[in-house]
Parts: sequence; structure tokens; C-alpha cells
Amino acid sequence: MTPNQGSVYALCDVNSFYVACERLFRPDLKDKPVVVLSNNDGCAIAMCSFSKSLGIKIGTPYFEIKPLLKRYNIEWFSSNYGLYGDISQRFNWVLQQFTDKVAPYSVDESFLLFEGFNGDLNEHCLNLKNTVWDWLSLPICVGLGPTKTLAKVANYYAKKHKQSTDGVVNLCSSRNRKWALEHLAVEDIWGIGRRLSQKLKLQRIYTAWDLHNCDYKTLQRMFSVNMERTILELRGQPCLGFNEQPQPKQSVLNSRSFGTPISERIDLKEALSYHVTRCCEKLRKQSSLANSIQFFLRTRDGNHPQVTLSLTEPSDDTSLFLQAIEQGLRRVYESSQVYKKAGVMLLGLEPSKGYQTDIFNQTRQRPELMESLDTINAKFGQDAIKFGSLGFEKRWAMRANARSPHYTSRWDDIIVIS
Repeated sequence: MTPNQGSVYALCDVNSFYVACERLFRPDLKDKPVVVLSNNDGCAIAMCSFSKSLGIKIGTPYFEIKPLLKRYNIEWFSSNYGLYGDISQRFNWVLQQFTDKVAPYSVDESFLLFEGFNGDLNEHCLNLKNTVWDWLSLPICVGLGPTKTLAKVANYYAKKHKQSTDGVVNLCSSRNRKWALEHLAVEDIWGIGRRLSQKLKLQRIYTAWDLHNCDYKTLQRMFSVNMERTILELRGQPCLGFNEQPQPKQSVLNSRSFGTPISERIDLKEALSYHVTRCCEKLRKQSSLANSIQFFLRTRDGNHPQVTLSLTEPSDDTSLFLQAIEQGLRRVYESSQVYKKAGVMLLGLEPSKGYQTDIFNQTRQRPELMESLDTINAKFGQDAIKFGSLGFEKRWAMRANARSPHYTSRWDDIIVIS
């Protein structure tokens, strides 16, 4: 029996996740180049390796890459976040079949924790990788290490050398770790980035191994406690909790540019109602209340009207904020203007747990209704039940001229096999 290995972190990352989701229900795309565009089909946000080889980079505007798309017959898609989010949930469900400790880090990557694992962990993760492919047709790479930072480094090499490593790299041994850190540029370390790496290079720190060997107390004084944690993590000492929850946000924002400019008040109200509904959902998800709302508009001629309104009492009730939107629009709406963007921000956030309501306040709070609303929409899809202010036309909606069907979350889009 293989000896107990203590605690080992794993990072599972889906290769070109958005592209993989688009190929999932389109076998004809298996060997074809694919690019996925951002909101309003503005710029490239995901692509296959062939598209990258043509020089297409993340953030390249659509109008710049349009000639390449035609010349090389590249399939392109508008972002389908509903599909990507659902596939992400299924991806994490598969991971939970291999360990009960799974912490999603982003839509396409999750950390796993193996504690006291008896057996060949490399073989176990190879089995995990093959299972994700068999069940979801998602290509993934797995990095293993004694800390989350080293698991990130291992995943970097697993993706870079997919053929020779079979997509699984283990940096638990000090020998493998030394080689990996010696050949990793300091800017490629998780949490370092370009600007910080420039400052480190002024200190003659060029690789991850250079950083590994530095005096962490000196760099902690020069930079921050996060630098100290990074150095200790590179040395194999865990400093980041496995399932550390992010601090509740101090404000909640939702905004979008319109697919086509609008001038009608009803369209503007629908757009703002949509944004405030999304904000309130985020608010309830982090168990917070907001005591004020700010919404802003952008006009075609460059004006930026905005309104801030305070509630008589902090709330997470969507209907109260929708009433505030109606009140604020009366102040700033001008029929002669053409609007191209709108956004909503909820401010003055505080925890909902333990909040004592004012018994003399006449504002009606309805937590049970909001909970029912969230539960129904979580089960049957976003806005399965909604307030009438959101409307149905959505003339303001983002451009999505090549969005794929919602194969897994909309009844009308489910594939029918004859």
C-alpha cells in the first residue's frame, strides 16, 4: 500500500472552456477552429490553439479578426453564459465523485483537496481526467502540489506539456519542484502579474526559484503580506485556506452596453429593471442588505446622467429598488436623448443576519417572497418568474448574432434525436 501522503492540493482546469462547451453538442466542430466573442460580440475572449497560432489574442476586437475568420473558415460564437454556467456545475459534480472537498475557483477551474490519500494519486487524477472526458467531453489538465500555489504551477506545466505528461503533473516531490520553479518566469506565478514582476526583477528576482530562495520577511516589508504567503507556498508551506470565502462585497454592480441604442423610456426602464434584479440576486446570495441605489446612463453624445436614491431602511427586496428606479427615471430621462448604456449599483451594504428592523418603519419587507423567487429561478432558469417591470421585448438586449442554443437549460433548445 502506498504510504499516507498527507494533504495534497489539486487544480483541475478545463482547456479552452468556452470553446469546449461549444464543441460539446457540435461533433462537427471537433477539428475545426473556433473563437468565442464577448458581450455584444465585441472582442475575442476564448479560442482554440489554431486560432491562437494565427495571432488572435484575448481582447482583440471582432472587426480586426473578421478577415481571419473568413479566410480560415473559423467558426465564431457569441457568448452563451447560461450554457457555460450549467456545464461548469456539471464539471464540479464530476469532481465531487473523486473527493468530497471541491472549491470552485472560476467557471473553468476548481481546487480539490486530498487528505490522507492511500494509493497512487497520479493514477487517481488520471482516472479523474478521463472520467471528465467520458462524461462531459471536456479536456482538462490536473496539477498536484502541497500548496494551492504549487498546484497552480503544476497545472501550468500540465497544460504546457499535455502530450508528455498526459495532462497530470505532480510537484509534491522536492526534486520535481526545484526544476519546475527554476524554469518558471516570475510573472507566471499565481498572484504576481506583470506590474509586480517588474518590481521584483529590479531586485534580481527573475524566476519562481529566485523568489523561493528570497527572505520572505524582507519582501513582506517591501511589498505586502501576500508576497510572504506566496514565497512560503512556493516552499511547500500552505498559507491559503482551502475553502476561503471571499469577503462580502461593499457594493454590487451590474451594467451592459445596449445591442442597439435606445431612446424610449419603457426600454430604458426595462434595462434598468433587469440590472437591479441581477444586483438584488447577488445581494441576497451574499446575505447583505443595501440602503441606497445608484443608476447611471450613457448617451450617444457623451453625457453621463446618474441618480442616487436612499431607502428608508436597508433591504434586499427587488420590488423596493424597482420603485426607486421608477422614481429616479423621472428625474433624468430626456426623450430627445439616445442612450447606449445603463448600469445599477447598490451601495451601503451591511449583513442581513442579525439586522433589527425599525418597528415604526412602514416599508414592507418580504424575505419569504424573495426566497421563493430565488428558489424557483434557480430550479427553472433565470427569470422563470419575474417582476413585470422587466418586460418581454428586450429591444435593449446585447447583440448575440451567433449564440448557440441553451442545450441544457431551455426546453425548446434540447436536442431531439430521431
